[in-house]
Amino acid sequence: MEEFSEPFRLYLVKNLRGIVYFSKGLNPKIELDWLKRKFRYRELGVSESLKLELKWKKLLTLPKTDDNPVLDSLFQASSLICPLIVLREESLKDFGNAVIVSLKTLEKLGDKELKFNLRLVNYAITDFYLESIQLAAKSDMMGRRRLAEKDLKRFWRIKADASGKTLIAYIDPLLIKGDIRDPLRMSLIPSLVIDFSNED
Repeated sequence: MEEFSEPFRLYLVKNLRGIVYFSKGLNPKIELDWLKRKFRYRELGVSESLKLELKWKKLLTLPKTDDNPVLDSLFQASSLICPLIVLREESLKDFGNAVIVSLKTLEKLGDKELKFNLRLVNYAITDFYLESIQLAAKSDMMGRRRLAEKDLKRFWRIKADASGKTLIAYIDPLLIKGDIRDPLRMSLIPSLVIDFSNED
């Protein structure tokens, strides 16, 4: 797929609600169906490197910038200033120690609460975008972690419980690929994890 034009990239920055990611081998049909129902009028993106074939007009396949689906999804989220939407908690394993801060909970969020928290992760990346890139330019990894820890407080409505499922995760692409040169790929990525597995 050819790279999209700059006007279209700016359109995506303004309108894209998130980048969808899930591990190869998983079939998160329930989560995908939920997204399809809840985002009939809003657009989501998915990396071309995931090779996801869905007849879904509002899920845009984005031309890959890296052959690694993990990195490409993070780069897409960073360059388009939107969060990652991770389907199934198991998919977080693909990011390894790049998940620097997370929030676990035993709460089962309804549709309204999930969409509200997706808005919050959208606000998050917008609010700390420039600062996280500036910290990356200075190789201040601890500063980036502190930034994520501070930002996590915006999810104060969620009761944290270490024995629960991960709902929010902050991912640092620099911990996967340390020699990133393009500032547009350097942002911390806040993520909302949607996981309906093992629910009644």
